[in-house]
Amino acid sequence: MPLYEETMEDKKNPNALTYGISPSAPASIKPVEVDKWIGKVEPTFKHYYEERYNDLVRQYEQLVHDYEINKMCYEASLGFEPIMGQVYHLYRKRDGTTFLSMVEPQYAFWGEHLGSYRLNAQYAWEQTGDSHGNV
Repeated sequence: MPLYEETMEDKKNPNALTYGISPSAPASIKPVEVDKWIGKVEPTFKHYYEERYNDLVRQYEQLVHDYEINKMCYEASLGFEPIMGQVYHLYRKRDGTTFLSMVEPQYAFWGEHLGSYRLNAQYAWEQTGDSHGNV
């Protein structure tokens, strides 16, 4: 008598069996050592999510920085309508008020130069390479 007799249920669903039922089937199906697998892949997915988190932190910090620049530029007084793509210079007067000017820092004799900024197509101010970056 065989150790295990096939039932009609086994014949209906041979994929559920833990052993092969034909000569071409695998000898037996061994349980996967899940703990070993988790130990192997855990550093990879931890690294992946840490990198994504760090990237989000960098994006957030950049967004806050950009917001502060735009807030500072839009709160500054100006006596002209800025043109997209042009560089303007932000100054602080002795009384603490700020203003945007077309005059470059080497020709300006008033106030402290806070940075140079360009108005982009989205009407957002971008810091140019020659800025001090005092935000």
